[in-house]
Amino acid sequence: MSGVQANSTSVKQARAERRHQKQARKAREQTEEKKRAAIKEQDLVLHKGGEGGPSIAANEGQEKVYVPSASVLFRILAVVRIAGALMAPIQDCDEVYNYWEPLHLLQFGSGKQTWEYAPQYALRSYGFLYVYKWAAQAMHLAIGFRTKPQVFYALRLAMALACAGCETLFVRRIADCVDRRIAALTALALAGSAGMFHAASALLPSSFAMCLCTLASAAAMRAPSDDAGHLARRVVPAVAAFVAAAAGGWPYAIIAAVPFALEEISIRGDNDDDDCCWRWRIRRIGWVAVTGFASLGAVAGAACAVDSWHYAQATVVAAWSQVAYNVVGGGSHLYGTEPWHFYIKNGLANANAVMALALASLPVWAAYCCAATMRRSSTGPLAQLRSTHCLLLLFRILPFFLVFGVFSAQPHKEERFLTIVYPHMCFNAAVALELAQRLCAWTMVRAGIGAPARTRVAARLGRLGVGVLVLSAAVGVLRMAALASYYGAPVRAFALLHDADAKAGNGFLPLGPTVKALWSGGGAADTGGSRSPPATTTAVVCMGKDWYRFPSSYWLPSNHRLEYIPTRFFDGHLPGDFLPTSESGSARASTSAARADFNAQNRWEPRHALSDNSTQTIARVCDAVVDAEYPGRSSDSHAVSDLLDPARWRRVGCVPMLDQERTPLLGRVVYIPRLVLRALGVRQQWGSMCVYRKEQPAEAV
Repeated sequence: MSGVQANSTSVKQARAERRHQKQARKAREQTEEKKRAAIKEQDLVLHKGGEGGPSIAANEGQEKVYVPSASVLFRILAVVRIAGALMAPIQDCDEVYNYWEPLHLLQFGSGKQTWEYAPQYALRSYGFLYVYKWAAQAMHLAIGFRTKPQVFYALRLAMALACAGCETLFVRRIADCVDRRIAALTALALAGSAGMFHAASALLPSSFAMCLCTLASAAAMRAPSDDAGHLARRVVPAVAAFVAAAAGGWPYAIIAAVPFALEEISIRGDNDDDDCCWRWRIRRIGWVAVTGFASLGAVAGAACAVDSWHYAQATVVAAWSQVAYNVVGGGSHLYGTEPWHFYIKNGLANANAVMALALASLPVWAAYCCAATMRRSSTGPLAQLRSTHCLLLLFRILPFFLVFGVFSAQPHKEERFLTIVYPHMCFNAAVALELAQRLCAWTMVRAGIGAPARTRVAARLGRLGVGVLVLSAAVGVLRMAALASYYGAPVRAFALLHDADAKAGNGFLPLGPTVKALWSGGGAADTGGSRSPPATTTAVVCMGKDWYRFPSSYWLPSNHRLEYIPTRFFDGHLPGDFLPTSESGSARASTSAARADFNAQNRWEPRHALSDNSTQTIARVCDAVVDAEYPGRSSDSHAVSDLLDPARWRRVGCVPMLDQERTPLLGRVVYIPRLVLRALGVRQQWGSMCVYRKEQPAEAV
């Protein structure tokens, strides 16, 4: 009997304890709600006119701000990104030789090889390329590719759509977790960014990392907390995406994750029941560490396995090899150095006002938060909560400044290095505009201006901010048009070579089975149509001083390969050739073949070019020549076409190309109709990229 009474007493005590905990939790929630309501009431000065200073907690009128739905926003961004995939030229020869060419080897069994892919150096990862190889195979299964340019454009379109999806999630998270006005301005800046126009569809680790960092930052827009959903909604997706960006794409992308890590250990959640100042930090560090090591093991382990297999070595960590060479060893300076303002100049060219506003976001934030502390309640829980909101905003604008600062301090600079924070640049620009508007409202309050006047000025300032970004987007569109029309000649010139090959047959490419082949009972060997018999000889396409304009082997006809004509304009290390799989027997045999014709010092390698540039050598080796011609330059320009015998060579066609060296800045940065340029006194200078075919086949090398 006494045991029953004891059990009844313990049950009552447990119920009372649970009731007490529930009441305490409800009291804390009510207290926090009162804090937010008090801050919001004080912050209405920004929009209604009261006394006090600005605060990040101001949300008055948010429901009136239009932010496109995820579906609408994705469609808008997808249109711009698809246009970039179809029209934007390849910006960097590294994209061609370090990524498109090895991918061509994995798909078609041949390609140019840079020294970074030599087994003794192993600086590049094949694991990264397998993402695109499998994507191409999946698309081929669904639709079937008949020409290599179709594969090229299909991959670019897939990358463009994936990037548009990442941007959509990024903007929607800003709207849900930060500010709807900032989200709307960010969307406008993204749509008009010429940098995103070409970066979204670039086959580069930096573009791959940009998409993943955008996903990670979208998850990190949620404020830190200690509820049950914090781990699943914020920590796991953010950490996993950051780790995948660094370990599977570009190792330097980890710089963008530093603010997130600092925020996790600096900002305490509102619903944290633990009064100890270090227990919640240890708990957060544990979450990040476990998620990070699990993601690192999965991504880096897979990449290491693929690379070790392709290089035929026990353990290959390509990401570390790259960092060791470029950062620890300082080898990157061999490939050129740029002044400290290089990224500012390029940012202004590709993002104009957005870049300037992004750089201004940190000082505007500092002024904003200083003004936020100049309130009647400068101490106590209200001031503490306001300070936390300022810190939250700081951690969200810091990724851009960290990446910008780190890479500006490096001697070797390339435009693609800043790609990973292009979406953050747009976000920072939106933050600068919104905070500047709130600062102006606060200044008018301090000056004693009446509420009606403040309301009118605030509305005009809002329209001015939108107008600035609309104008920036208009200039961005002109920049996009300039990239497509002024610098797209290489692809269009090589398309002239490819036309004849495209008409040779209408069968599917040997990329595996297609749905059509499987449905009809065929397999991988079923091409789905007639094909011309394979050629027994390989034709040679030669390039001279414009070797860096080569748009990749996807634009070479079947049974064609590229050779270089030596020129005095370049004495560095030209790419060699992967051993074709038709000779080695497999892609692994080609990628692991020992080579003695590569060096890491950017020294000239004579085995990677013709023996000389004489008329006789070119006529003996080359079947076709692609070269840029600039009629307005002196004869010292070393055009390969000057070395061709008109009796033996036929011009297939030429594509106009802007002469950058002799065209003023205004005539080459943005697209301006020629009549307008003439009225402004700006004269563009044009050349052309021409294709020549030899009437008789060249002798075998």
